[in-house]
Amino acid sequence: MIRYAFESLNESVFEALTVDICQYLFGAGVHAFAPGRDGGRDSYFDGTAEKYPSAAHPWRGRIIIQAKHTSSIGASCSDNDFSENKTSILKQEISRMQTVMQSEPLDGYLVVTNRKLTGGAHSKIKTLLSAELNLSQVDIIGIEDLSRYVDLIPGLIKKFRLTRFAVPDVFYEKDIRDVIVMFKSKTDWINTPPVPEEGSLDYTDKEKKNLLNNVDESYFCEIKEHSLKHFAGITKFLQDPINSQYLENYLNTAADLRSYVVAHQDGYPFVEILESIIKNIVGESGTDIFRARALVRVFVHYMYWNCDLGRKE
Repeated sequence: MIRYAFESLNESVFEALTVDICQYLFGAGVHAFAPGRDGGRDSYFDGTAEKYPSAAHPWRGRIIIQAKHTSSIGASCSDNDFSENKTSILKQEISRMQTVMQSEPLDGYLVVTNRKLTGGAHSKIKTLLSAELNLSQVDIIGIEDLSRYVDLIPGLIKKFRLTRFAVPDVFYEKDIRDVIVMFKSKTDWINTPPVPEEGSLDYTDKEKKNLLNNVDESYFCEIKEHSLKHFAGITKFLQDPINSQYLENYLNTAADLRSYVVAHQDGYPFVEILESIIKNIVGESGTDIFRARALVRVFVHYMYWNCDLGRKE
């Protein structure tokens, strides 16, 4: 299953996506998110769900739905600030729901989030919600089911432009991050001179590769103008015996990504896949790799140029 980088969506777009998914699960009667009297934003459904949690045993009554979006990559429902601390997001929402229920009786409560959700955390959170809200119809949907619903529901990928955010579901970013950070520390890459316009480089084979991968001229020009001059330095760095561990990391990453690209290239534009890979490696601000984000793009372009990624025949 492909994983979508939902953290790249803004909060209002994620709420709209949640409404569409819940309309698929509950029915057209799911109402869009709106600010409540206490400042919270809820969506709701009143009736009998079409297929949630199943068509045989659907939820019934007035259901409050809350979308809890995070922009943090790899965030989990088990994180202290989401469910564990007394001041966690979930504990605050429970308190808010208890206030709402004093004047508006509810029959169910559903949280939809783009955080990872393990089986243990799922059971623990459901128990917490049921006990604190005195409801039997409670649940939380995490990023795993969120991705599954996106794949199941026609039109969501196009409507929310989710192909821009498709990233490998099994990908060890740390390997290539270590390579890039070490390359940055060991080389004077910023002062690398540009490739001479009238040089000996032959782009004929790359033009064929571009056609095979639907890489347009403007994107290829970016590679030539901004990334190409660093490729010789990367090759030299990777071929130095002292950097054998980093070469192994590079090759492992290339193998992972090559498998991912082969599996998805027919369904997603290749350039969008490259850009999603770049964004996934860059990660969050404040890290060493984020401070080297210009080099992340260079390394992914190097993989393409070096035929480690993409079709070549």
